[in-house]
Amino acid sequence: MSAREIRLDRVLGAGPFREIGQPRAVATTSDGALFVVGGDLGWPQWHGRDVSARSRPRQGWYPVAVYRSDDLTCLHHIATRWRTNVIACHPTLPLAAIGTGAYDGGWAYEGELLLLDLTTGGTVSLLAHSREVRQLTWRDPHTLDLVLAIPCDEDEARFGSTSLACTIRRDDWDRATSGMLRMPYGEVPVPDAPRTDPAVAVGIVEGLCRERGLRWAPRREVWAVDALSDDRVVAVLEGVRLECWSVSSAETLWRIPVDGTGCQLKVLPEGRTALALTQTPSTFHGGRWTADPSVVAEVDLADGVVRALHESARCAVLVSRADGWWALRDTEHDRRAAAGQILLNPPDGGPGTTVGLGRYDLFNHFFDIRYAPDLLFLEGGAAEHWQDKWVVSVDVPDGPMRRLFPLEWDASRGRHLFGGCGAYLDDRAGPSLVHTGAVHDGAGLLPGNAFVVRRAYPTGELQWVFPADHQATALDADGDFVYVTFNSGELVILRAADGTVHARQELRVDGHPVVPLSLVRLSPDRLAIGTLDGRILVCSLAALPDLASDQE
Repeated sequence: MSAREIRLDRVLGAGPFREIGQPRAVATTSDGALFVVGGDLGWPQWHGRDVSARSRPRQGWYPVAVYRSDDLTCLHHIATRWRTNVIACHPTLPLAAIGTGAYDGGWAYEGELLLLDLTTGGTVSLLAHSREVRQLTWRDPHTLDLVLAIPCDEDEARFGSTSLACTIRRDDWDRATSGMLRMPYGEVPVPDAPRTDPAVAVGIVEGLCRERGLRWAPRREVWAVDALSDDRVVAVLEGVRLECWSVSSAETLWRIPVDGTGCQLKVLPEGRTALALTQTPSTFHGGRWTADPSVVAEVDLADGVVRALHESARCAVLVSRADGWWALRDTEHDRRAAAGQILLNPPDGGPGTTVGLGRYDLFNHFFDIRYAPDLLFLEGGAAEHWQDKWVVSVDVPDGPMRRLFPLEWDASRGRHLFGGCGAYLDDRAGPSLVHTGAVHDGAGLLPGNAFVVRRAYPTGELQWVFPADHQATALDADGDFVYVTFNSGELVILRAADGTVHARQELRVDGHPVVPLSLVRLSPDRLAIGTLDGRILVCSLAALPDLASDQE
């Protein structure tokens, strides 16, 4: 049972339509009272890390929200498995049909036809089999016209198109049940029409805000937050190299835009400088994806001035240790490239040293440890770099490597573990690492196969394990507690000594769930949490009342 209540005190980066990220489709009810908006918050992954795995994969990542037209209050919020392509509100009933889906990149055109109850917020998936829904229109209260994608690649030769039109007439749309629409649908081939341009939805959302004296600006994916000593918070996110907020007034003090995504953030020990790693989107040329090198900016925290830029040789992740040494680890996974290098950088800005460690991939090797006394990495096997991973330390300034302990703490099981985030602790139980991770399984992430673990440092002996059903996204710790967020939307506070639950709570804003991506302690009783939808939640931890005492 929770001993603390987690209270939301302030939301930084708040604004209209924040729940849906980048708008993709908009529909209005016939009376104009409600708007239904489908959006895209971005996939919870960047080039060095993936936190999309859940033990219940039917939980989606793509938002749809219902808004009241008079004040743009969000009434309902759901998440779908595929991006929204089109929305159509029923002409007489409080229902909205939502078409989702996409090509899977190799064979099938997957998606759903959802019916959203605008009164309750409940949804029903109508198609018995997964199909991408490209267009839909209510011809009358009983008739729905659809354009579906073909089921899979081999159907294109048979139909001469990837789009098939059909019409479905029913008298029971208000009593819809899951999978009630079964093939055959009477489909006929139609020419592939241009896809709905998301810019149309963006323009509608901007216009709705402008009519109400509001300004809409997109925000997504706060991948890292950190605290400064003077009640300020800094963060990196999509489109922002670094931004700084005053927690006490919820004001943005300065912001540095960037063409790309801010992925990592490290405040140097002197407290006046931050390192911010950014990455531009990959591009497709000549039949293959290519990516620009990652860039690390040294930013003056007083005024947001960029003092220097450091460009890595390729895409990279940033690793640091408590005294200010930092490193860039090459994340190139192309076998044709010379991958696996680490560039060591001293805190005084002097020349760095390059050492080799082995290939990296974003599912296996992410290992970001706060307050670490050493530069810590995960190293895989020589032949199969994703297997048999060890926690290793790379010493400075010359780069000799020490193997500390296997990532798997029970050698008899021989499990394939993924890395994660963590923190170094030195308390009454001695020096240790508390880190997160997950167990690989061919069926995906199984219940209980994610974990938070505490291990003695530098020997790796197990001290405790907290199993979880979903991937951890962020972790911070102090001498008493370990604070962990999960992609299920939950914040869990564990006792540092033994891993028992001190508090746990689903994070919500205005009653609607959010997905936390990053976290930092502001003080012993305050946290800042960055979310997938671009907000930063300032939370406080309050002791619950003693119910037994209240009853005396």
